[in-house]
Amino acid sequence: MKLKVILNEEAPVSKLADIEIVFEEGVLAGLKLVGCSVWRSKKNETPAILVPSRSYASASGVKYYELLRSSSEEKGALNNNNKHQEVRRFKEYVLEEYYKVKKAKEAVA
Repeated sequence: MKLKVILNEEAPVSKLADIEIVFEEGVLAGLKLVGCSVWRSKKNETPAILVPSRSYASASGVKYYELLRSSSEEKGALNNNNKHQEVRRFKEYVLEEYYKVKKAKEAVA
C-alpha cells in the first residue's frame, strides 16, 4: 500500500490536497481508495485530515459515522482509546506525507 498526495491547485482554496490509498499487493492490488483529504484549519494551525464518513439523522440532529475505524475486535473503554489512537496515527502519517510532497514541490519552484 502507498499513499498518493495530490496537491490542490484549484478551488476551494481551503482544500490543500486529496489523498489516495493505492493498494499494490493482495486481492486489492490495482485498486485505490479515494475520499481522504487535507484541509486548512480555520485557526491556521495544523491542517485537518478528513476521512470518508456518512451522515445520518437522529433525534438530536445530524451525526456522522466515520468509515475509517480500527479493525480490532476487542471491546471496552480502555481498548476504545487504542482504537482512536490507531486512527490518529493514520492521520499523522497522512499529514507527514502531505508535508513531504509540499516541501518537494516548493523546492522545485
